[in-house]
Amino acid sequence: MSDAISVSYIQSALQTLLFTSDSLEEAQKRTSSGYKINSPADNASYWSVANSMTSDTKILSSVNDALGLGAAKVDAAYSAVESSIDIADQIVANLTTAKEDGVDQSAVNATISDLKASLSSLIKSASFGSDNWLYNSSEADAGAKTVPAYFQRSVSGSVSLSYATFDATNSTLIDTGDANRGLLTSSIDPSTLASNGTGSGKQYYLLDAGSEIATDGSPIELTDETTSEDIDDMINVMNYIQQKLTTLGSTLGTMSNRIDTQSSFVSSLADVFDKSISHLIDADMEAESTKVSAYQAQQELSSQILGMANTHLQSLAALFR
Repeated sequence: MSDAISVSYIQSALQTLLFTSDSLEEAQKRTSSGYKINSPADNASYWSVANSMTSDTKILSSVNDALGLGAAKVDAAYSAVESSIDIADQIVANLTTAKEDGVDQSAVNATISDLKASLSSLIKSASFGSDNWLYNSSEADAGAKTVPAYFQRSVSGSVSLSYATFDATNSTLIDTGDANRGLLTSSIDPSTLASNGTGSGKQYYLLDAGSEIATDGSPIELTDETTSEDIDDMINVMNYIQQKLTTLGSTLGTMSNRIDTQSSFVSSLADVFDKSISHLIDADMEAESTKVSAYQAQQELSSQILGMANTHLQSLAALFR
């Protein structure tokens, strides 16, 4: 009877030891990797879902990068347009000052020349990489530009980018190929802008970019021959330019906000995916550490019981010999 009991104890302790060793190994694997699901063998369904969501997160990261690139291009143009409006305001202010009696027009013209030089330099530098929506130096017109604007997820789960098209022909401020294609390099007839439809009969342009195809008309500048009527026409032309710049800035600002909204949404969606993946496969480190300690104690206890049972059997065997 004692032999049967001892053998039963040994079998029970051995089974407990084997179970505890397996459980301890599994818990140690979870604590070392940080995951409760390391392979399909752990939970095929959760592993498959988490793997798919991880892939989606990487795609969303690429989408966000593309959106960021598009936003940078739009923001570069928008920032330059904002600064251009400020410079245009200063030119109008100086032209208005030039109408006053006793004003040194040559001094005012020097200020306007400096402002025009700053404006030209500003527009040339309004580029992201090699893409400048405000400055065109090619023989052809600027044409359409595309930037990532938002992404779409199909019913099957695939992700694709959609693009917003922007006609840079309408945003060209300086054109070195054909001056007539640039807002600031083309001639503008002030008689079409005046409320009474009258003017000096001259056309004016703001900047001379040395375009291959020059424009007709006169530059906006002050000379000894400049009359008060001429200055009125220049102011009308500048007001027209200001309106166009304001409209352009509004268009670019709307596009920038649209891209920023999509970028924020993509970032939020990626965070949701990360949290979902964590819930599916991440191990509870506190709970797993507690399990490791408990299994180690069980393993030690089972080993002690197994050792005691073996000693007892050996003692019995010695008596029967």
